[in-house]
Amino acid sequence: MKFGKITMFLTAATLAGSMLLTGCGGESNSSSSSNTKDDGNVLVVYNCNTDDWTAPIVKEFQEETGIEVQLVSGGSGELMARVKAEKDNPLGDVMWGGSGDSYLALSPYLEPYESPEKANINPQFVVADNSFYNITMDPYVIAYNTDLVNPGEAPTGWKDLLDPKWKGKIAIADPAKSSSTYAVLLTMMDKLGGDPAIVNQLVKNLDGKIASGSAAQIKSLSDGEYALTATFEEAVMKYIVNGSHMKIVYPSEGTAISTGGIGIIKGAKHMENAKKFIDFAMSKKVHERFAQYQRRSTRTDIPAPSDLKPISEINYVPFDTKHAVEYKDTFLGLWRKAVTQ
Repeated sequence: MKFGKITMFLTAATLAGSMLLTGCGGESNSSSSSNTKDDGNVLVVYNCNTDDWTAPIVKEFQEETGIEVQLVSGGSGELMARVKAEKDNPLGDVMWGGSGDSYLALSPYLEPYESPEKANINPQFVVADNSFYNITMDPYVIAYNTDLVNPGEAPTGWKDLLDPKWKGKIAIADPAKSSSTYAVLLTMMDKLGGDPAIVNQLVKNLDGKIASGSAAQIKSLSDGEYALTATFEEAVMKYIVNGSHMKIVYPSEGTAISTGGIGIIKGAKHMENAKKFIDFAMSKKVHERFAQYQRRSTRTDIPAPSDLKPISEINYVPFDTKHAVEYKDTFLGLWRKAVTQ
């Protein structure tokens, strides 16, 4: 049996509120309701990725397996909260999208599974208990608008974000509202020595201007409203390939690499289908296409997209998810104090 259409829907409660759900990267994902009959040959995927790259993967999986995929689109925080709330009666089978630190906190609600594709994943990004898999990786970078910044004045590292010459010209979102911004700023702080005073210095250099979200940071940079931003590589590359006058800088002090995860929800009603989907999403043939969407694969046998710097040439460490979870309240306390001074 072949399926050419991906079923996408929201829960009744969400539909009743007529709410738009926010995707992992801050983009809105719209979905339509469906009353597809569950005959056992289905798979419910909680998906907070954007459709540009996930929809083709899901379509191919359906055509190969005959399993109908029902996508529930939303933000990672919302969907992961749903997984926890539904622990006694899981309505989803797979959680797809969201950063590694989010999955670390979610791991008690995930079903460990050792995929045969595990051996092909870079060991730095493998989780010991197999509760989830990191399938994409994304370095944190600095980006600048080439119409506003001359090459000789371009930033080279995190320290430049503290340089008074850029005061009021840096697009940064509130890390209390954007988990990706928190991760970027924590990386900056760590790479500059970990001094808590760095938070206050950065806030002072923002000159009271805070972007509404991580997506707004990049758009405002592209529009020429700001000269610099600090964010993740993939988001900037989407703008660059579409003609935006921006350039990426890999910080000289080093950076961290975030990951995008996928895992099986504990007690999933369609467990075998979930395992098949995990294996498919981790397969070489799927990861070979990531470059089309400016995404890096965590597989060791897949090179970086040709328009991106090879990972071997970047001074990086995997993002420390445990540290990020443990330090978040402290960091946000420093941030709130700085913005209210």
